[in-house]
Amino acid sequence: MSNRLSNADVVKQLKEALAAMEIKGNNRFSIRAYQNAIASIDSLTSSVYDLWENDRLHEIAGVGGGLAQHLNDLFTTGKVGEWDLKKKALPEGMFELLVLRGVGPKTAFKLAKEFGITDRENALEIVKKAAKAKKIQQLPRFGEKSEKEILASLEELKKSKNEKPRMLLSHAEEIAERVVKHLKKLEHVEHAIPLGSLRRRKSTVGDLDFAVSSTKPEEVIKHFVKFEEIRTIETQGENMSTVLLTNDTQVDILVTPPEALGALLQHFTGSKQHNIALRKLALEQGKSLSQHGIKVKGKIKPIATEEKFYEELGLPWITPELREGMHELEIAKKRKLPNLIELKDIKGDLHVHTTDSDGVATLYEMVEKAKKLGYEYLGIADHAPSVQSRGRFEVLGILEQKRKQIEKINETEDIRVLYGYEVNILKDSSLGMPDDILEKLDFVIAAIHTSFDQPRDEITARMISAIENPLVDIIGHPSGRLINEREACDLDWTKVFAAAKKHDKILEINSHPTRLDLADHLVHDAIRAGIKIIVNTDAHSTSDMDLLRFGVDVARRGWCESSHVINTLDRDNLLKMLKKVV
Repeated sequence: MSNRLSNADVVKQLKEALAAMEIKGNNRFSIRAYQNAIASIDSLTSSVYDLWENDRLHEIAGVGGGLAQHLNDLFTTGKVGEWDLKKKALPEGMFELLVLRGVGPKTAFKLAKEFGITDRENALEIVKKAAKAKKIQQLPRFGEKSEKEILASLEELKKSKNEKPRMLLSHAEEIAERVVKHLKKLEHVEHAIPLGSLRRRKSTVGDLDFAVSSTKPEEVIKHFVKFEEIRTIETQGENMSTVLLTNDTQVDILVTPPEALGALLQHFTGSKQHNIALRKLALEQGKSLSQHGIKVKGKIKPIATEEKFYEELGLPWITPELREGMHELEIAKKRKLPNLIELKDIKGDLHVHTTDSDGVATLYEMVEKAKKLGYEYLGIADHAPSVQSRGRFEVLGILEQKRKQIEKINETEDIRVLYGYEVNILKDSSLGMPDDILEKLDFVIAAIHTSFDQPRDEITARMISAIENPLVDIIGHPSGRLINEREACDLDWTKVFAAAKKHDKILEINSHPTRLDLADHLVHDAIRAGIKIIVNTDAHSTSDMDLLRFGVDVARRGWCESSHVINTLDRDNLLKMLKKVV
């Protein structure tokens, strides 16, 4: 019997094996392989278990033969002998400490050794007591700041356990696809459609709800509760059911006759604020709304499609992404809803990484992937090499060599490859690469990667300093947030947007599901301020380049039309916009 594990469970086990490898000093190539595999699996929008079950593990970037065999052992037996061997003689409690923000393998190992943490059960509590007793700051290479950061991380963990964290959009979508696949095995199911925040494409999702249209609701329910991932059936009625999955996700399904599907979709898709506004409009027209249809003069009229539902209220159809109760109804009444950007509008990606920094695919592999996606251009934006550590001469040599590779590709391929770097905005507001080297590039992405907790005035000034640099084209993942892991920087967005507008800078929507940065509400404010947007992937593998659709979701929720997003431009116009020679 196989063991279905979520992607998060697999990543957790891989991270523990990696931690053991780092402590025991395994070779850097093995460590890098595990790091790459973790990054790939963590960003997967499909289930790694399903890929294994269908003999498709080879499709995951960074998962070679050895790791594939380990995953096979994990899914078939529930354990991996080699991983157990790696962790042997290490204190078991150290692995529990890895859940703390900022605590890496070496720190976890040292804390476990110093405080005698031998098992997982009490590991966090022991560290908490030690920190409160100011014992951690007394350890070599720790200090008061480290101790405070550990306490803060423990507090964050406590909150996340008390308040069940919402799933990443990509993880919710992954689960929803499996639920829908199961439901559609039944011939009586005409439609099975996710509802709520997943359908509105929010960056995080709570419980999962589904609308199912069928003429045989009882058979649908009986079929649904046989879904193999169900742990507990909470309720089971004639046309609805609530279950808990093995990963603690609550799933609700509601079955409706096909002629009433539109009403059910509308009722359970929009935010509370959107539905309140819609009900108010209906009352003004002498109507009332429910999941069953629209009541007029005491009689419920079932509605088969959402388009018809909104039409009955004198409105055009409002796409789910806009149903947040902002001002969409007022705009809809005027027939001035935006023509939202679509994935097919994107002509290229200007933020991908290769093996020349921390990517897992070569330049040529990333170019081939871009060609398969039908892109007209691709921007290579590896992390800039440090002049301080490598020396100016070596960095210039790297730049020259890579420029030659890119020029060769541009001479032989239809796609245009642009040469850029992702450059750190340092704590002192300077950039991690000198201007005279930056000016040799086709484009520059500047981004904050450290010191996220600076006071508002300091970090805002730091960001504006980068914006004011004439060699910077794009601000990457501007807020610095990692969803469910790190809060956004405390930036004064009014000042940031004003500076970006003044200096004609482009703000990125980073499509990685853990970032989705800028957030949708900031995108909305940015385009109202007249700022250009770009949707990039920040891809570190060829599979990451498929994540662009999540960034497009954010753009749509931010009311972006294609004209607001620069990588909807064709190649010639993009180059002109970047002030490059065609």
